[in-house]
Amino acid sequence: MNTSKTQLGKSNRALLATLFSRVLYKTQFSNQKNNQNLLGIDLLKDDKRKALLSITTVQVEKLYTQLLEKPDSRALMHSRGQTLLLYSIIKSCDEFLAKEYGYKVKVDRRQVKLSLYTKFLLKNAEILFRVPYYSILDPSNPNFNSIYAPVYKTPSPTLLEAFLDNLVIEISNCVIFFIITTFSESYTLRQTLFRSKFLSWRNFERFQNNLRWQLNIKTYITYPMDLYNSSFDLYLLGSSGIYSRTIFANRASDLSNLKQLSLITVLSLEARDFFVSRIEELIYLLSTSLRFTVSSVFGQFLGLLWRGIIEGLKK
Repeated sequence: MNTSKTQLGKSNRALLATLFSRVLYKTQFSNQKNNQNLLGIDLLKDDKRKALLSITTVQVEKLYTQLLEKPDSRALMHSRGQTLLLYSIIKSCDEFLAKEYGYKVKVDRRQVKLSLYTKFLLKNAEILFRVPYYSILDPSNPNFNSIYAPVYKTPSPTLLEAFLDNLVIEISNCVIFFIITTFSESYTLRQTLFRSKFLSWRNFERFQNNLRWQLNIKTYITYPMDLYNSSFDLYLLGSSGIYSRTIFANRASDLSNLKQLSLITVLSLEARDFFVSRIEELIYLLSTSLRFTVSSVFGQFLGLLWRGIIEGLKK
């Protein structure tokens, strides 16, 4: 039994190392973007973007590896998943700022937690953070099956890699969102990190406002729509840059827990589907009735006209 567990642990660690090495390699091709969504990391110079994505990859790998060493890692992830995700965000932010400033920068944990982007990621901790770990730990875990089956029967290495791509990009976006909302007045920081076009205060403010607007749309409209449509959008790292992909994901429990504006979005979709169907039925009935009426009247008219012609010819 112990030998079996040891072999399983080695297999898990080997898979983890392989997946993260591939993700780390792909961070070097992150300069191009093949999707229309605005990303926080779009603000960064090319080398800074690569550095942040690499740092985030290493931090998530360290945390997952440490969890694999613990005998109760599944229970720990279940009970403290949001806390661990928050730790990954804070640690990535700390390391990134330390690299750029040349000394340790301790960010306020409470401020990071209250960031709008952090709140959004913590709300999605199950699908973003927990399920990838569970799937590496045990390919037959029920958490994966409850969300992705029957479209995806098992968590293949390619799918797991996609999950980790998305996690790394989302945490990196979260870090930048926190930095620009907390340290935006520091021109020195903007000189160090941001692309030249965003050194202009006007361009920077426009980018920040657009990013906030997109996040609010994502939180209150796109997110509940995705739940209702059983879909999940992934950001992926590839040799051609960053792109997005939509996959099937059943999150009925999250759908049932929606509140306020998010719930209104789903109710409006239900109402639209109902009324659109009824309107289409009504249009079909009216067009059928009109076609029958016109054909009947026109047919009778032609019949009368033809008989009139025949009678005229007889005379």
